[in-house]
Amino acid sequence: MAAPTTGTSWDGYVSGWSNSHDGYDPRHAGPLLRKWLRAAFTVGGVLARLGARPAYAMTVAAACAVLVPVIAARGGSWPALAVPVLVLGLAADTVGQTLAVLLGRTSRLASFYRTMLDRMSEVCWLIALATLGAQQTLLLACGAMVWLHEYIRARAGAVGLRAAGSATIGDRPTRAWLTLLSLLLAAASTAQVGPDLAAGVVTMVLVLWFSLAVLGLGQLLTVVRKVLT
Repeated sequence: MAAPTTGTSWDGYVSGWSNSHDGYDPRHAGPLLRKWLRAAFTVGGVLARLGARPAYAMTVAAACAVLVPVIAARGGSWPALAVPVLVLGLAADTVGQTLAVLLGRTSRLASFYRTMLDRMSEVCWLIALATLGAQQTLLLACGAMVWLHEYIRARAGAVGLRAAGSATIGDRPTRAWLTLLSLLLAAASTAQVGPDLAAGVVTMVLVLWFSLAVLGLGQLLTVVRKVLT
């Protein structure tokens, strides 16, 4: 378990984050991700001083993930209302990781729980898209690609591939963005035409999801081959 870093500077926090995320340095991330992590650092610092614990944030993230398909299934404009719930879940997940770093509660067990939460969330996202009428075979194919992607990454990590060097276009951030887009387009399509158009639009976004997943898998296998040979 890492030492607490509460009250440290951004650079000190980044060091703790890097140590707990297999060498990944947020300062080298894209502008949007840096801002996202900066916001999580600010919120996490406040919550840590108020006595919050990483488990609290993980509970919120899990609850939000379950609520996404429940809300989306109501149809009409409800899928648009699932969007802020999904974003809140993502924010809670990031803040939970931030709290773990700030409070020195990072561990392999915590990383395992976080990974399980990530996969559970993605299952909930696919269920939400299923309730909107997405083509079932395509849904299963996207789910299978997510599983294969993460399985290969886990196996490669077990034999020496650093997670920080295995980012691809098919990773979780892309899945989150495509789910958000699907929910928004489904709500707009239902309002303009009806649920049939919403189902078609969501299915088209899933085609993009699957295509990017295939490209991401190719990127990952290329990295694995280069690093492990």
